[in-house]
Order: sequence, then C-alpha cells, then structure tokens
Amino acid sequence: MPRPVSSGLNAVRRKLADGTTTTDFYHRRSGALLGRERDGMTRDQAVALSTAREAPEAPRRPPTGSFGELAALYLGSTGYGKKAPRTKAEYADHIEILREAWEAVPLAGITRKAVAVFHAGYRDRPFRGNAILRTLRLVLNYGKDELQLPELAQNPVEGFEMFDTRPRDQVWPQHHIDAVLQIASELDMPRVRKAMALLLYSVQRLSDVLAMGTPMVWVGEGRTWIRLRQAKTGALLDVPCHAVLAEEMLRPEPAPPRIRKGTSASTLLLPSPTGLPWSRRNFSRTWDRVIDRVNLRLARQAMRARGGLPRNRDGRAKAKAIIRAGLILDLQRRDLRRTGVVQMALAGATVPQIAAIAGWKIDYTQAIIDTYLPRRRDVAALAMDAWEAAPGPSVIPMAPRRR
Repeated sequence: MPRPVSSGLNAVRRKLADGTTTTDFYHRRSGALLGRERDGMTRDQAVALSTAREAPEAPRRPPTGSFGELAALYLGSTGYGKKAPRTKAEYADHIEILREAWEAVPLAGITRKAVAVFHAGYRDRPFRGNAILRTLRLVLNYGKDELQLPELAQNPVEGFEMFDTRPRDQVWPQHHIDAVLQIASELDMPRVRKAMALLLYSVQRLSDVLAMGTPMVWVGEGRTWIRLRQAKTGALLDVPCHAVLAEEMLRPEPAPPRIRKGTSASTLLLPSPTGLPWSRRNFSRTWDRVIDRVNLRLARQAMRARGGLPRNRDGRAKAKAIIRAGLILDLQRRDLRRTGVVQMALAGATVPQIAAIAGWKIDYTQAIIDTYLPRRRDVAALAMDAWEAAPGPSVIPMAPRRR
C-alpha cells in the first residue's frame, strides 16, 4: 500500500478547560497558524490554505524600463554567458546588490547624484565599492550600446571618480617563506608546504591551485608540467614545474583519516584532510594556524636577539613596533603569485616568458614588472654589483663643442 502524500497540514488536538477537545491547524513547513476549529475552521478549508502555501509563487518581473529589467536582460545576454564562471559569479553578486537598491527604479532615475550617494556608502570598503561601480558601468553600457535604450543616451557612471586605492606591492622575503615551510613541517602539515610551493612556483590563483589534479600533470621535454585552464580568464596553460615544486609533489601524500564508502581516493594535488576538495574557509583556517605559529616564533627570536624588552614604557613600545615589523602581518597568500613573478624577473626571465606561465597579457605583465621591480633594493644592489664588476671605466667623454 503506497504511503499517503502529506498535505502539508499539521493538525494539533487540544483539550479545553471544559473537557472538550478542539483542533488547531498549522502549515507544516513554516509552522504558521492557519486557523482553529473552535473559530469555525474546517479541515478541508485548512488543507486548501496549506496547499496554496505550498504552491510556488510566480516569479515577479521587474517593472518595464526599470534597472531590474535591464539587469535581468544583461544576466541573460550572450556576452555575460561567455564570461568565465568566476567572473560571472562576481558580476552576479554585484548586480544582486545593485538590484536591492534600484530594482524598481526607472533607468532615468539612476542619475549621477544617485550613483554618488550609492558609491559613498562604500567609503569604508573602497575596493568593493569600486568593483560594484565598474559592474554598474558595464550593465548600463550594455543597455546604452547593445539595447540602445533611449533612457541611457549617456552612462551616468562614465568618467565617475573612484576611491583612491593603493595597489598591493608586498613581496614575500625568502626568510618568511622558509619559516612557513619549517613550521608546516614541524606541525606535520605537509599540505601547507605543498600549497606554498604550488602558489609560489606555479604563480597561479588559489582557486586554480585547489582545483589542480593528477590528470593535469604530465612529463615531457625533460620536466614535469601542469596543464590547467584558469577559472577566471579561461586561458589554457602548460605550466612547467620549478625543481622545488617538482620535488614537493613527489613527497608521499598523507592518507585521509577516512574515505567514505563508495568513493575512491582523491585525485587532487592538494586535497583536504578528508580527501575532499578544500573550501576556501577551511583552507584559510589551516593556513592561518601555521602563520600564527610562525609569527610567534619570529617574535620570540627577535626578543631573544634584543635581550628582552626594555622596562620603560616608551622603549618597550618602540621595541614592540620593531618586532612587529618583522612578522608576517601584511603578507597574504595572493602575494605569493607576485613574488614568483618578481623572482622570475630577477632571474632574467623575459616578459613573454613570465606571461606564458602566469597567463597574463604581455602589457599587463610588463606593467606588473615595471611597478614592483625598480623599487626593490635587491635590484638596485644587483645593478651596482654589475657596475662594480665592469672591467674599467665606461664613461664616454663628450666631444668638444665647436666654436
């Protein structure tokens, strides 16, 4: 006999003070009270109300000519569909925020003043505010150029001044890299060691590193390679493994504590301790645990080297500031990618060679190198070493002027 299908109704019998019983009717899923038998509600009426609540509501369409309508059209456009999955997710997140603010607002109502008020709300989060505004400009340009909407003869975001944001220029020094590797080994966290090697020597984003698997690894031309398609750009790359990375990949992978029944062992290069893909949140917790231990050791070493902290308040504060400057506080995982690019440039790799590994365009790679290399002391020191090693003076005398 088949099981009866639930009506979504929860009927609760109650005993009243006079000894009689009555029934209260509730919607099972939400727990909302539909009615009481003593107030005249019948079971058939309660079932009808419950069924109506279970029926899916028809999606509400944004008003014609509103920003919500334009946003929906853009999300269904061919141009949006061709973007990389990560880019689409980022744009969708920004558009959802914009729709919460302007879903039913006519396009003519999105003035430059409205944009300024919205943008000012992100003064404490300038990077995010600028990113959302760039997405807004993209959506409005779609309506102006592709759809040729008369309400958008001019894009109110065009030429709008963004927040001043300082680009990150941090590069990991080698002694910090070595400290992370040492602590990861002492804490028996080989996955953090491998993560450091993959991020630094493959110069790829964390999302691409966490998705790397053994089927992507191949051997040819005398070295090991990793073939991947970048999630953000969609670029297909063959990344040659640095000798240090190749050695790290040969280390035996620790077996997960348990493998779920019916599942096979993971093929990921960097699986979680359970053998499943890492979530960014859990990976960050593991990474931060190692960084905290590294900072603790660096602080203790610095204190021992100074012979302890001064007793007076001013001297103690200055000493703490000096010690804090030597910790891993302003360095992030994403900085390892830039560090790898800088190290390749210092080793003499050309811009096209670096671009082929990082998956960047030539002009963007050149801009990165122009930004981060000239200001480094080790670059200046190498230049001075080369100058000092030159065989004799190389100053060319100027020709005498003709009178």
